[in-house]
Amino acid sequence: MPLPPGLDSYELLRSLEPSHDLPGYYHLRIKKDPTGLPLLAPGGAPQSTPIDTSAFFGAAGPIEIEIGCGKGGFLVEYCERHPDLPFLGLEKEPEIAYFAAGRLAKRPHLKHARLVLGDAFHFFRDYVPVNTVQAFHMYFPDPWPKKRHHKNRLMAEPFMEQVRRAALPGARFYWGTDHEEYNAEARALFATLPWLSLEQEDAAPTEGIMTNFEKKYRKQGKPIYRCVLSISKNS
Repeated sequence: MPLPPGLDSYELLRSLEPSHDLPGYYHLRIKKDPTGLPLLAPGGAPQSTPIDTSAFFGAAGPIEIEIGCGKGGFLVEYCERHPDLPFLGLEKEPEIAYFAAGRLAKRPHLKHARLVLGDAFHFFRDYVPVNTVQAFHMYFPDPWPKKRHHKNRLMAEPFMEQVRRAALPGARFYWGTDHEEYNAEARALFATLPWLSLEQEDAAPTEGIMTNFEKKYRKQGKPIYRCVLSISKNS
């Protein structure tokens, strides 16, 4: 449901709720009053309810997170190779997230994989504990190509500060996109962050695994921009 005009500038209450029909699938929901209006956070302060990673994943960390997992192509193949890894996929589009969660549900042996439908920034800020993530995967995020929509891009300093907070020392950040201008903007941002260093330029797909978007774009002959970065907690 769209928010009333102007309400998106306020801090809203959210809850993390398990799905009733698919195991390992969670919804990050905006709480609402009985009339259906979003509830504002008391005092306008962001909520902070970090998950217990051992309880949430059924295994102790460290964990890995894919930001924008789409239909779960990378998530499923990567987790098949690392079945004991606590791994989380985040996706903001309900139908796509449900499809990915369905793929996971057909693979009960991937018992430590989870999927969350919801906004990545708020999930990181409110639910990901400090110093718990050993790798971040961000492949082919929505580039919001029109200039007036650039403000909607997730790749910006506020989000990267949440990445820094959640990261373990030496954690890796895997980046990939087909969008040249968005890649240039992201790489310029990376260069300004003293705690982030370039580890691999023009990196290959992670463990050779391509997302559905990458497979399609490579068939079309489109250039792909990838790199791997390392996170230091000293800065």
